[in-house]
Order: sequence, then C-alpha cells, then structure tokens
Amino acid sequence: AMELPSSSLIAWVKKTLKQLNEARQREGEKLAIALLERTRELKRLSQQAQPLVPQLVESQRQKFLERWNEALQLGASGVAATNAQERALAEATAFALRIDVAEEITRLQAHLHEIERLLQSPPAEGVGKRLDFLIQELHREANTLGSKSAVLEMTRISVDMKVLIEQMREQVQNLE
Repeated sequence: AMELPSSSLIAWVKKTLKQLNEARQREGEKLAIALLERTRELKRLSQQAQPLVPQLVESQRQKFLERWNEALQLGASGVAATNAQERALAEATAFALRIDVAEEITRLQAHLHEIERLLQSPPAEGVGKRLDFLIQELHREANTLGSKSAVLEMTRISVDMKVLIEQMREQVQNLE
C-alpha cells in the first residue's frame, strides 16, 4: 500500500467524508421529492373519494324509503304503518353510518398534510420515525375506507391508496 503523509491522509479523509455527506444529502432530497409526489397523489385520491360519500348515503336512503313506501301501500295501516316507517329510518340511518367514510377521509388528509410539513422542514432528528408512524396511520384509514366501501369506485380508490402508501413505507425504511 502507498504511504501517505499524515496531513495528506487527513485531507483525503475529510474530502471523502464531505463527498459522502453531499451524496447522502442528495439522496435524502431525492427521497423527499418522491415521498411528496406520492403524498400529492394520495391527496388527489382522497379528493376523488370525498364527493362519493354524500352520494352513497343519499342513494341508500332513497332505496330504503322506496322499499318501505311499497310495504306501506301493501295494506299496513295506523300503528303498523308508523312502526314500519320508524324501522325503515332506523335501518337507513344505521347503514348510512356504516358507509359514511367522511371521517376517515378527513383524518387521511390531516396525516398527508403533516407528512408534507415534515418533508418540507424536517426536524433535526427523528423524521424517519415520525414518517413511519404517519404512514401506519395512513394505511389504517385507507383500510377502513376499503372495508366500509359500498361502491366499486371507493374500493378502487382504497386499493390505489394502499399501493402508494406501501411504496412510501418502503422509501421511508431507507431514511434515517
């Protein structure tokens, strides 16, 4: 091996470390850009999901009302008619609560906003851990969205979200 005078060796080590740090910095910036792109894509998907919610709830309510109006016309009268109507509304309400994913969408958007904030002005340390936690939360909301879904379009949005979230999770594993 070639013998380097100590001052040259120190200079070489410093230069190498500087280059290494610069490379890591560039890598970190590329990663942040990739994560922000996926965050934007998830925001777009959550905006697509939003208008589906009231539409789902309303169409279900209409179906129940039609069904019970038919039942009422088949001869139910007085107390029986009132009971049938109350049952119809209770059933419609229970179903509407089950398919109303507005809360999940709101939480999803809050997590996405927090991820953007973290990536744009990262704290000195612990950014990886925080991102990891937020991505777990995103995954939970996207799962609930899928399991509550009563319409194909919402299921598709949920699946697309889960794919993006999984890609983000893999990228964050590479972050310190």
